[in-house]
Amino acid sequence: MAYFTAVLTPDGDGWRSVDVDLEAGSPEELGDVLRGAVGDDAAVLAVLEREDEWFALVRTDGDDTRVFVSDAVAAADSSFAELFAELPPATAVLPGGAEGTGEATGGGAAVAAPAVGEVVWAGDPELLSDLGCPPGVLTGLAASGGDPAAATVEVGELLGFADVLESLR
Repeated sequence: MAYFTAVLTPDGDGWRSVDVDLEAGSPEELGDVLRGAVGDDAAVLAVLEREDEWFALVRTDGDDTRVFVSDAVAAADSSFAELFAELPPATAVLPGGAEGTGEATGGGAAVAAPAVGEVVWAGDPELLSDLGCPPGVLTGLAASGGDPAAATVEVGELLGFADVLESLR
């Protein structure tokens, strides 16, 4: 199965791609790489896809690095597993809760093992809300278990980077 990665940053008129070698590591290490690629505190977004399995978004603004992964269980078996390993289990959500986004486990409670075929997303579903992508969109795309490329294009359409993303494929 193939991976697709893209790194994007807003450039005033839209978004542009940034040439960065993404290596698996902690969110903080990846945040340092992303910040170094643009040389300032601009927002930088890494889009990661594993064909037919999952997508992830990693955003950094200044010192803040946030991650969302659509299927933490599947991603744990990937070469990017270290990136997702530090996501606290309290942020994982099982599909089927209120408004189709699932019910969060809270207060550091352990995440129940998912049923066969059930998707467990993890991370910060609000990482793009200030740019125009509500958290319900990310959790809904994760819960649907659909094509990761289609999911990231849908996010790109909301935020205005779909054309850039498609040109990189």
